[in-house]
Amino acid sequence: MLGRRAAGPGMRPTRAPLALAAVILPGMLSLCSLTAQEEPNPGGKFPGTPAPEWDRVFARKKGWTGADGCYSIDLGDSRTLWLYSDTWIGTVENGKHAGGSRLVNNSIGIHRTGKNGSPPEYGKLDFAWGEPGEDGYPRAWIEPDLPTPDNAPPGKKTGKTWYWLLDGCMIETPRGEKKLLIFLMHIGRKKEGGKGVFNFRMVGGALAVVSNPLEEISRWKIRQAVNPHSRRSGTNDISWATALYLADKDGPGEPGTLYIYGIRDEKGLNKHVVLAKAPASRADDFSTWRFFAGGSWSAKSSDAVRITDQAVNEHTVESIVYKGKRRLLLVESQPVFGKHVLVRTAGSPEGPWSELKKVFLVGNLEKGKHKRFTYAGKGHTHLSAPGELLISYVINSHNFWDMVGDASIYRPRFIRVPLEAIFD
Repeated sequence: MLGRRAAGPGMRPTRAPLALAAVILPGMLSLCSLTAQEEPNPGGKFPGTPAPEWDRVFARKKGWTGADGCYSIDLGDSRTLWLYSDTWIGTVENGKHAGGSRLVNNSIGIHRTGKNGSPPEYGKLDFAWGEPGEDGYPRAWIEPDLPTPDNAPPGKKTGKTWYWLLDGCMIETPRGEKKLLIFLMHIGRKKEGGKGVFNFRMVGGALAVVSNPLEEISRWKIRQAVNPHSRRSGTNDISWATALYLADKDGPGEPGTLYIYGIRDEKGLNKHVVLAKAPASRADDFSTWRFFAGGSWSAKSSDAVRITDQAVNEHTVESIVYKGKRRLLLVESQPVFGKHVLVRTAGSPEGPWSELKKVFLVGNLEKGKHKRFTYAGKGHTHLSAPGELLISYVINSHNFWDMVGDASIYRPRFIRVPLEAIFD
């Protein structure tokens, strides 16, 4: 069932700005009339193959009609939670986002987890976003309820900053209680009043803790906390929890430990992966975090060293058993507006990590008037069929109105990649 749902009790949402635009006026929709018919993996040069049955589930014409982000979480009760960032809410007509459609900064989806890699039925994937504000327009599922970071754009928190959703996981507290952790990237504009798709910057990090995740999502009780380790420092930004890996008794890594991957951005498109860890049962206590400093673990986030390069802001780390051996797999999209979905492997959370391997080429990104790109590559192990990995990615355009005029490009797309093509 599609519909608006409250952000949940325990939240006191304040209005967050849209990252890209506000209401789409009907007269502007005529600016673009492109339809995305990209040829995936042209020539069959790479092992990934499209998963159209998954694509169809997310091809919506009313309510939730598209988003990026697309992290998935196994809630452990036969349900899967999806975490999305900027999200279209409205209707799609003739392949375009119709007048009155709205972008909100985040949303979630939930469904019963299928067996052997099968997607949910179309009508059994629910979405949630915030209730309409005073202006009658829908809002984000979660909005900042925290002090604006000191280095945020000028002005009060209301209408100035927002959240994009990062990775999340279920944990069990020392008292045996279940919690859901959802990490958040706190975002503001680079320049107030500025225009353009890329007029944003990270201003900090946060964490949403759901104390009753096994209940219906409309009943969730949510607490927000500042993540003091995600920060801006002029030339050395670090965003933590771009990927999570919870080690169990089978490893790799220390059982009961949550490994928290992050991105250090040294400007000039020079990004690399850094690593922290914490006892999973207390991962929402930021004082328990320790940072990989090479041969040791440090209490200072500034001591974190790079474990891979050629990184992007969104990725996942998957734990996969192949030929009786458990390995880690990092999934990402090609940096700097590339065309490929990439993977790399390791035998431990710290690495060493292999070189990047191309597993899929998204074709026809040059089609149309405006250049398009692919990003947000992520793996979904618990939704995968035996012997393969389900991966999602998103297509977007450098021109906002191209996205408005073609509702098919800004939504999750899916591929399957045989494990043998990754590990052999």
